[in-house]
Amino acid sequence: MDIMLVSDCIEGDHPVAEAAERAACRVIKQVGPNDEAAHYVERMRPDALVVVSDEMDRAILRELRAVKSINPLPVLVFTRDGRPESIDVAVRAGASSYIVDCSDLDRLKPLLEVATARFREQQRLESELDSTKQALEGRKAVDRAKGILMKQKGMSEDEAYRALRKLAMDRNKKIGEMAEQLIEAADMLM
Repeated sequence: MDIMLVSDCIEGDHPVAEAAERAACRVIKQVGPNDEAAHYVERMRPDALVVVSDEMDRAILRELRAVKSINPLPVLVFTRDGRPESIDVAVRAGASSYIVDCSDLDRLKPLLEVATARFREQQRLESELDSTKQALEGRKAVDRAKGILMKQKGMSEDEAYRALRKLAMDRNKKIGEMAEQLIEAADMLM
């Protein structure tokens, strides 16, 4: 596993880099909290990001948010900052795992595996949420299009739905797409 390390201290050999080597991981880049980690993540495409910081300061949180928006990936945070508000903002900024202890780095491999599993689950949930939102928007469009057909053509709700479904099938489109087109056409005519 290729990891990128963001640390308060990038001078000399870093204990996480040494632990990564023992865990058969490779640190492909080591940067400080103000070194635009997101830029390197985008360019180098590591499998995970490991953050080591005494506290969750603005620079670290800014980098986590940038990574999350540019190229989301599993993020494992090691810190001494156990304040609940720090944990909360770090997780919202993109941390997959948050470890308030930097002493036992022999656990790096399983911790990275947990961070990766949590990241994948979060991505799945976000994708499912997006699909649900799109389905709801499609459903709203279908209901609105049915209303237009019912009003303009004097159809019942069932007749309007069947007409909309037939239009979609005849044009090889999804019913939601057809509903959007019907709404747009109706809006232009009004």
